[in-house]
Amino acid sequence: MTRAIPLAGDAAAALRDGVRDLDATRVPLPDGAAPPGPGEPVLLVDAGGNELGCGLADPENGLYRVYAIAADRFVGVDAALIGWRVERAVALRRWLGLPGERAAYRLIHGAGDGLPGLTCDVLGDWAVIWAYGHGLVPVARTLAEAVRGFARVRGVVIKVRARGGAGAGGALTQEVVGDAPPDAHVAEEHGVPFEIHALGGLNTGLFTDMREQRRGLGRFVDGRGVLNLFSYTGALSVAAARAGASRVTSVDTSAGVQQWARGNFGRAGLDPGDRRWRFEVGDAVRFLTRAAKERERYDVVLIDPPTFSPARGTPWALDKDYPDLIARAAAVIPDGGVLWLAANTHELGSLGKLAAKGLRKAGRTSAVLEQAGLPPCHPTAAAQPRDRYLQIVVLRLT
Repeated sequence: MTRAIPLAGDAAAALRDGVRDLDATRVPLPDGAAPPGPGEPVLLVDAGGNELGCGLADPENGLYRVYAIAADRFVGVDAALIGWRVERAVALRRWLGLPGERAAYRLIHGAGDGLPGLTCDVLGDWAVIWAYGHGLVPVARTLAEAVRGFARVRGVVIKVRARGGAGAGGALTQEVVGDAPPDAHVAEEHGVPFEIHALGGLNTGLFTDMREQRRGLGRFVDGRGVLNLFSYTGALSVAAARAGASRVTSVDTSAGVQQWARGNFGRAGLDPGDRRWRFEVGDAVRFLTRAAKERERYDVVLIDPPTFSPARGTPWALDKDYPDLIARAAAVIPDGGVLWLAANTHELGSLGKLAAKGLRKAGRTSAVLEQAGLPPCHPTAAAQPRDRYLQIVVLRLT
């Protein structure tokens, strides 16, 4: 049975403005009423009982996930609604020219595609859905069936990325709808093959939010020496090497992902044994300390740190850790060199401020060459600016 939840004041206005992740603390319940349970269907109404929208309760995140408003003419979160959302999402990606044989791209991006709390990447013949709360798993299964049909994939892996989950050291739960993927398969981005581990954990080996950055990297790296810190499976390194970099050094703490990166080089037609391509296993700070001491120089340094690093044992703190890392990177970049920075941060302009702080510490100045964020296949609700989590800043150092 669907419970009617009355909205008033700010909550009703937020819904009308386009908010689809509605803060449950702004929605007082009648005296004595128990709060809705995880995944419980809710009908959002105004003071007169008129329907405003429908969705699911997500108390794990303190939210009501709104999947349709009254104008959409759906009375509940069912297969018809989910299928409609996926059909519209596929149409957008076709307009962007993304689907294709073995193609990798973001198909569903939460509230921006009318499916708050859920994201989905198509990765070749398989797809991966992330559900950001255990109460969203049933609708994630319905979504998986719709993705199989509209995106024509063999199977879908559902990963539950709940608060306090795998990124913070907790357990990851996952299940498969349709055919299970092999331990590794190949998907392509801009015609470049990458190895995907759809069952391997929270991350699959390729971050689709960086697709446009990988495509545009060539204008900064052609003929230049490149250092890629936190290189993970080497996607940015592959992009730099293919774009004409004279040499690329990839640094990551994991020997396993460095081997994965070597494989990605080979799949892209680049000999991983070529001396121009180095794969260093170690900590980024220690690498930069040694490189500065030995007077190594890199024309371009790429820094895309993780939000959480198991090797560090503590969450990556942007305000505390990033400026010092930027200062250390500046020590190995000659005048006229490029510092390419990325961060998962919601505050507009904060990465630029962190860069300025780090460069001030290093005694360097810079000019901004480019600022960027999420690509078009990661749409976000305009009323939810915090959903635009990615910032990119490219600086030319003097």
